[in-house]
Amino acid sequence: MYTGYWIQDNFIFGPEESGKYWIQDKFIFGPKNSGKFWIEKGFIFGPKESGKFWIDGGFIYGPSTNLPWLE
Repeated sequence: MYTGYWIQDNFIFGPEESGKYWIQDKFIFGPKNSGKFWIEKGFIFGPKESGKFWIDGGFIYGPSTNLPWLE
């Protein structure tokens, strides 16, 4: 399922928190959970996340539209 979020110039855009999150050295940074989530081989991992979300063609997909670092 497409989450409604996409990546452009290492910034994450979408319906919430647009452009407030960015990717640096495979880690995701922003106002919440900075650096606790990372990207590996196109999949997103974190404290409670085990690759259920993935990136394809700059778009973020997963089992829901709620990205794990926004919870």
